[in-house]
Amino acid sequence: MSKIIASAAIRGAQTLVKEADEILEKTIADKGKDFKFEFPDTAYFLPMIYALTAFKVETLEDMRVGLGYAKETLHEIPDEKLWKPYLGETLDSGMASLFAEEIILACRYIQGLEPVKDEEYGFEYNGFISDTIQRNLGIQLVDG
Repeated sequence: MSKIIASAAIRGAQTLVKEADEILEKTIADKGKDFKFEFPDTAYFLPMIYALTAFKVETLEDMRVGLGYAKETLHEIPDEKLWKPYLGETLDSGMASLFAEEIILACRYIQGLEPVKDEEYGFEYNGFISDTIQRNLGIQLVDG
């Protein structure tokens, strides 16, 4: 794997985890750590974290634990002079990014920032895609 690609993935994951940490702490300050949240029309609170860790994220305090999983999988950017396989670190960074993005989206929902409304063009974007919509789309999602 290219050191440039691995470095970019790791750097991106570090940025997302930092952003998730900041927005989560702000949301906890506003709503309290025991505030319960689940995405609309889903049986799981934060489905990505639950699917990959079997940890049920039900409150903002639980999101801290989920973010802890992301922090555990972060790695340092590869050394300039030491060339080695970077695949494991890059894949771990991808997991950290997924967890961080899910927490960021959840916090944006709690703060009323999702789904995004484009005032200029009058569009309202989907935000979180619920289980029902995904099941209805079914093969269309993979078939194009």
